[in-house]
Amino acid sequence: MRITDLSSCLALSLAMGLSGIAPPALGHSIGAVADMDTLPMLADVAPEAIAISPHVPQMGIHYALPADLPTGPIWCVIEGRVVCVEYMFPAAALADGESWTGLLPGGVFPPITHVDFEYKPDGVGPISEPIYQLHIWFAEPAVLAAY
Repeated sequence: MRITDLSSCLALSLAMGLSGIAPPALGHSIGAVADMDTLPMLADVAPEAIAISPHVPQMGIHYALPADLPTGPIWCVIEGRVVCVEYMFPAAALADGESWTGLLPGGVFPPITHVDFEYKPDGVGPISEPIYQLHIWFAEPAVLAAY
Protein backbone atom coordinates (compact mmCIF):
# COMPACT_ATOMS: atom_id res chain seq x y z
CA MET A 1 0.00 0.00 0.00
CA ARG A 2 1.34 3.43 -0.88
CA ILE A 3 1.70 5.84 2.03
CA THR A 4 -0.77 8.25 0.46
CA ASP A 5 -3.39 5.52 0.66
CA LEU A 6 -2.51 4.81 4.29
CA SER A 7 -2.62 8.49 5.24
CA SER A 8 -5.99 8.92 3.55
CA CYS A 9 -7.42 5.95 5.41
CA LEU A 10 -6.08 7.16 8.75
CA ALA A 11 -7.30 10.72 8.24
CA LEU A 12 -10.73 9.57 7.10
CA SER A 13 -11.07 7.13 10.01
CA LEU A 14 -10.11 9.73 12.59
CA ALA A 15 -12.31 12.39 11.04
CA MET A 16 -15.31 10.08 11.14
CA GLY A 17 -14.61 9.03 14.71
CA LEU A 18 -14.08 12.55 16.06
CA SER A 19 -17.02 14.21 14.36
CA GLY A 20 -19.56 11.45 14.74
CA ILE A 21 -20.57 11.89 11.10
CA ALA A 22 -19.30 10.55 7.84
CA PRO A 23 -17.15 13.15 6.10
CA PRO A 24 -17.39 13.91 2.40
CA ALA A 25 -14.49 13.16 0.09
CA LEU A 26 -11.15 14.26 1.49
CA GLY A 27 -10.22 17.78 0.54
CA HIS A 28 -13.74 19.13 0.99
CA SER A 29 -14.89 21.14 3.97
CA ILE A 30 -17.54 19.77 6.30
CA GLY A 31 -18.34 23.07 7.96
CA ALA A 32 -16.75 26.49 7.85
CA VAL A 33 -15.97 28.55 10.91
CA ALA A 34 -16.40 32.15 9.90
CA ASP A 35 -15.67 33.60 13.33
CA MET A 36 -12.94 32.53 15.75
CA ASP A 37 -15.28 33.45 18.61
CA THR A 38 -17.31 30.30 17.93
CA LEU A 39 -14.38 27.97 18.66
CA PRO A 40 -14.02 26.41 22.12
CA MET A 41 -11.67 27.93 24.68
CA LEU A 42 -8.66 25.87 25.75
CA ALA A 43 -9.57 26.69 29.36
CA ASP A 44 -12.83 24.76 28.84
CA VAL A 45 -11.25 21.87 26.91
CA ALA A 46 -8.03 21.23 28.83
CA PRO A 47 -7.49 23.71 31.67
CA GLU A 48 -4.37 21.87 32.89
CA ALA A 49 -2.65 21.76 29.49
CA ILE A 50 0.74 23.44 29.23
CA ALA A 51 2.33 25.26 26.29
CA ILE A 52 4.79 23.04 24.41
CA SER A 53 5.65 25.37 21.51
CA PRO A 54 5.85 29.04 20.67
CA HIS A 55 3.31 30.53 18.28
CA VAL A 56 3.33 28.80 14.89
CA PRO A 57 1.81 30.87 12.06
CA GLN A 58 -1.78 29.84 11.26
CA MET A 59 -1.69 27.21 14.05
CA GLY A 60 -1.02 29.18 17.21
CA ILE A 61 0.63 27.90 20.38
CA HIS A 62 0.56 24.13 20.91
CA TYR A 63 -0.68 22.85 24.28
CA ALA A 64 -0.76 19.34 25.74
CA LEU A 65 -0.96 17.36 28.92
CA PRO A 66 2.58 16.00 29.46
CA ALA A 67 1.25 12.49 30.19
CA ASP A 68 -0.37 12.40 26.72
CA LEU A 69 2.85 13.10 24.80
CA PRO A 70 4.09 12.33 22.26
CA THR A 71 0.85 11.06 20.67
CA GLY A 72 -1.53 13.69 21.97
CA PRO A 73 -4.05 15.17 21.83
CA ILE A 74 -2.16 18.39 21.24
CA TRP A 75 -4.32 21.48 20.96
CA CYS A 76 -3.40 24.30 18.56
CA VAL A 77 -4.58 27.52 20.18
CA ILE A 78 -4.98 31.04 18.81
CA GLU A 79 -6.13 33.80 21.18
CA GLY A 80 -7.23 31.16 23.69
CA ARG A 81 -9.36 29.25 21.14
CA VAL A 82 -8.71 25.71 19.92
CA VAL A 83 -8.34 25.80 16.12
CA CYS A 84 -7.20 22.19 15.71
CA VAL A 85 -6.34 18.98 17.50
CA GLU A 86 -3.06 17.32 16.57
CA TYR A 87 -1.75 13.78 17.01
CA MET A 88 1.79 12.57 16.31
CA PHE A 89 2.71 9.03 15.26
CA PRO A 90 6.25 7.65 15.01
CA ALA A 91 6.87 6.66 11.39
CA ALA A 92 8.56 3.40 12.43
CA ALA A 93 5.55 2.38 14.55
CA LEU A 94 3.17 3.22 11.71
CA ALA A 95 5.29 1.19 9.28
CA ASP A 96 5.29 -1.73 11.75
CA GLY A 97 1.49 -1.73 11.72
CA GLU A 98 0.88 -0.22 15.16
CA SER A 99 -2.67 0.95 15.73
CA TRP A 100 -3.98 3.91 17.70
CA THR A 101 -7.63 3.39 18.57
CA GLY A 102 -9.95 5.35 20.79
CA LEU A 103 -8.14 8.66 20.33
CA LEU A 104 -10.21 11.42 21.87
CA PRO A 105 -9.92 15.16 21.16
CA GLY A 106 -10.50 16.11 24.79
CA GLY A 107 -13.68 18.09 24.30
CA VAL A 108 -16.67 18.87 22.15
CA PHE A 109 -15.73 20.69 18.97
CA PRO A 110 -17.46 22.28 15.99
CA PRO A 111 -17.52 20.43 12.68
CA ILE A 112 -14.20 19.51 11.12
CA THR A 113 -13.27 21.80 8.24
CA HIS A 114 -10.33 19.77 6.96
CA VAL A 115 -7.72 17.18 7.95
CA ASP A 116 -3.99 17.25 7.20
CA PHE A 117 -1.68 14.23 7.56
CA GLU A 118 1.98 15.17 7.13
CA TYR A 119 5.30 13.35 7.19
CA LYS A 120 8.12 15.05 9.11
CA PRO A 121 11.37 13.16 8.28
CA ASP A 122 13.36 15.07 10.91
CA GLY A 123 10.66 15.01 13.60
CA VAL A 124 9.52 18.19 15.35
CA GLY A 125 10.64 19.96 18.51
CA PRO A 126 12.26 17.53 20.93
CA ILE A 127 11.26 14.52 18.79
CA SER A 128 14.11 13.86 16.38
CA GLU A 129 12.80 10.64 14.82
CA PRO A 130 10.60 10.67 11.68
CA ILE A 131 6.94 11.16 12.54
CA TYR A 132 3.55 11.70 10.97
CA GLN A 133 1.38 14.53 12.23
CA LEU A 134 -2.40 14.49 11.97
CA HIS A 135 -4.12 17.87 12.26
CA ILE A 136 -7.90 17.95 12.61
CA TRP A 137 -9.00 21.52 11.88
CA PHE A 138 -12.05 23.45 13.06
CA ALA A 139 -11.30 26.65 11.11
CA GLU A 140 -10.77 27.24 7.41
CA PRO A 141 -7.29 28.17 6.13
CA ALA A 142 -8.65 31.57 5.03
CA VAL A 143 -9.67 32.34 8.63
CA LEU A 144 -6.33 31.11 10.01
CA ALA A 145 -4.30 33.13 7.48
CA ALA A 146 -4.77 36.24 9.62
CA TYR A 147 -2.88 34.61 12.48
